[in-house]
Amino acid sequence: MRGFKNSLGSKFVGVLGAGRSGKAATLALLREGAKVLLSDKGAIKWDRRDIIKEESGHSSWVFSTDMVVISPSVIVHSPFISRLKSAGIPVISELELGFRLTDGYYMAITGTNGKTTTTNLLHQMIPGSIKAGNIGTPLSAFAGKSGIFVLEVSSFQLMTIDTFRPNIAMILNIEEDHLDWHKNFEEYLEAKVRIFENQKKDDVLILNYDDRHTRSLANRAKSNVYFISIEKKVKGAFYENGSLFINITQPIKIIDTEEMKLKGLHNVYNALFASLAAYLYSEDMEKIRDVLREFKGLPHRIEYIGEINGIKFYNDSKGTNPHAVLWALKSFKNSIILVLGGEDKGLSFVPLRDEIEKKVKFIIAIGATKNRIKNELGDIKTVEFAKDMDEVFDIALLHGEKGDTVLFSPGCSSFDMFANYKERGDAFRRSFQKRA
Repeated sequence: MRGFKNSLGSKFVGVLGAGRSGKAATLALLREGAKVLLSDKGAIKWDRRDIIKEESGHSSWVFSTDMVVISPSVIVHSPFISRLKSAGIPVISELELGFRLTDGYYMAITGTNGKTTTTNLLHQMIPGSIKAGNIGTPLSAFAGKSGIFVLEVSSFQLMTIDTFRPNIAMILNIEEDHLDWHKNFEEYLEAKVRIFENQKKDDVLILNYDDRHTRSLANRAKSNVYFISIEKKVKGAFYENGSLFINITQPIKIIDTEEMKLKGLHNVYNALFASLAAYLYSEDMEKIRDVLREFKGLPHRIEYIGEINGIKFYNDSKGTNPHAVLWALKSFKNSIILVLGGEDKGLSFVPLRDEIEKKVKFIIAIGATKNRIKNELGDIKTVEFAKDMDEVFDIALLHGEKGDTVLFSPGCSSFDMFANYKERGDAFRRSFQKRA
């Protein structure tokens, strides 16, 4: 690590993508004395005169660099990245750069769903820890610093790591997602697996025993493996009869779920993962309990926003794949008006059929996937089309009844209509407020 840092003063480094990650990487590299080329497909709105800017696409300039750092949005299979690799230019993620330029103890969380909630829980359970990664502040923004880093990491970031090695790694679950970015599910799974590829025997890997894809990964680990389960008393942490337990040498009760503000079975998993990681780090059970009692959850994650005419409305805009929708549906009993749709990620809604048939009254479909939603689910439930959020509420209030629940859990990314899931969730909330 030290050799890499000391060598940057003589390097010309390309940074692809001028978003939050790209800018953080650029600033970190500049502080180390590197010469930086910042390249983006669009305009670069950043008034820095100490960098070379290349807008509206990447050109041959990048082939003059000694190394390239890519943002999560850059697809590693693009012809341009393939050409860079063929030219012998090292290509690493911003996460890898941040790891090389920081020092400390690293706790990394990945998975298809639950990453952000688990990361926030764990961060609060370990006072003084630094929350970073895919969750908001890029790791490279902390270049030159040391500390306890609690990191949310994505498959995009893990695809181009090299030396990244977390002391504690967690894989919460793995279901089909991001097939618009990855070649196939196998590649997506293998990207997640990379979170523990550099671990050693003194490190820790925590896996979901109840998830068929993650349970089998224990055989590939060189580190100490612990499990999370709500079905079995595993070595690690488990749920039984309404209570959460740590189980390293013998079961120790953490808390009853009735004491937690977080609701839903999916959040039991998140709480177990965070609690086990925090316990393995500090054994401060009272702090763990305090956080679980007080943590209310995060915006856009099965967030209750209010009631109109006896109909309750929940904003789950962060539900960007069908697996997340499934867990959201499991959090309610019945009489659900489900709002689905967005940008097509190549994922099927068919796995939702059983839960929809049992609990959903009708579906309101929006966005680019609305026709596919009708094709895959229209034979079991009525599917109404809405052109925007205001029309979603018009339909829900026209056909809904007292006691119903409107669940906005789109199961798709937002980019067909919105900049991100937060903007989409805010639009849902604004439409609610117009009628409340």
